[in-house]
Amino acid sequence: MNIMELRKYDQIDEIVYYEKLDNGLKVYLIPKKTYNKTYALFATKYGSIDNRFVPYGKEEYEIMPLGIAHFLEHKLFETKEGIDAANILTNLGAQANAYTNYTTTAYLFSTTDKVFEALNVLLDFVQEPYFTDENVAREQGIIEQELKMYLDIPSEQLRLGLLKNMFKEHYINQDIGGTVESIKEITKEKLYTVYETFYHPSNMVLVVVGNFDVNECIKTIRNNQQNKQFHPITNIKREYLCEDNQVVNSYGEVKMDILMPKVAVGLKLPYEGLSGEELLKQELLLKILLEDVFGTTSNNYQEMLDKELITRSFSTNIFVEQTAGFLMISTDTLKDDEFANYVKEKLLSLNSIKMSKNNFNRYKKVILGNFIKSLNYLEYIANSFIYYHFKEVDIFKVLDIIEKLTYNDLKLLEKYFVKKAISIFKVLPKNIVKQ
Repeated sequence: MNIMELRKYDQIDEIVYYEKLDNGLKVYLIPKKTYNKTYALFATKYGSIDNRFVPYGKEEYEIMPLGIAHFLEHKLFETKEGIDAANILTNLGAQANAYTNYTTTAYLFSTTDKVFEALNVLLDFVQEPYFTDENVAREQGIIEQELKMYLDIPSEQLRLGLLKNMFKEHYINQDIGGTVESIKEITKEKLYTVYETFYHPSNMVLVVVGNFDVNECIKTIRNNQQNKQFHPITNIKREYLCEDNQVVNSYGEVKMDILMPKVAVGLKLPYEGLSGEELLKQELLLKILLEDVFGTTSNNYQEMLDKELITRSFSTNIFVEQTAGFLMISTDTLKDDEFANYVKEKLLSLNSIKMSKNNFNRYKKVILGNFIKSLNYLEYIANSFIYYHFKEVDIFKVLDIIEKLTYNDLKLLEKYFVKKAISIFKVLPKNIVKQ
């Protein structure tokens, strides 16, 4: 019989119970007796960029239609009895949801009552797929409408346009939901192929955080899993079309029915094979750097306001994963050319970083403080636990990683800020004519 491992993190007063079941499922229980709610998240390390892989039981790589991970997420809620699993959870007093991103698909619920009943429902509907030609065809119509709706959202077109500008072959340049054409290629057979490959318990993690009895919780999970049969544990072979930091196009635009131009400046990061703490360190340093250059307390931010280059929509985003990464700085503005040139100039100046040590230490403390504050929220703990776990990092050791960052580490970033890595994309009003 398996025995739970107790992990204590005295620095932040956290306790985690961990157990790896015989079928390979990793279970993390994080009790919070002072909370009324319990939050459970069941996730697989499988997202929209995992389109090229060796299916279970086969030897050759296959390519799946774009958007199949998101499609599968939708279909798993439909049970063999024709009942929506979300409604079953609702009837138990739980709120259910799910999401698919580039690297992860997750199913979750939050509740203040009947935790273990809800937990059984969560485990069962995710682990009992039911696909037919009819329900797949019906879902294709639903998702087609969803995709067409996204095509009408200017901010989505801005993000996707910039990604297509930057990445040539990596699937990060595609919408997570796929395309209207690609979802028509999805069949029940392909869904089962994907499911058998990526939804094995050994590729999944279950996190439960909140007010619950730990012994009763692990007993519920063990009993649920012991009554199910899974194929033997195998290593999943995936292949990604990783790229250097040369963008495909330095500029692009589309026109839509909007009043004010939207503009984004992107910096493409090269694939370097980073993982674990090295990858997280890169992400944290980039956050500190962008805060210094474009944060709301920076001189540059005030200058952009004074020159009316930005509006309240101004934002900076960092995406860093093992196979791809980028920075995105965007805003709505009537001075789209001036904004783009200003941001580009500031990014290129970072090939020689001149941040003061005082600013570095200040922004490092801000990140530390925000991280500690976020640990008060169950949803943050559960979702971030998965986020860091699939990056091979323990969330409760992130504090140590942040504290170990040094000013000299910034030098590691200077090589990224080169002209070939920068791209600009705009969504312009249809009535604007550029001279």
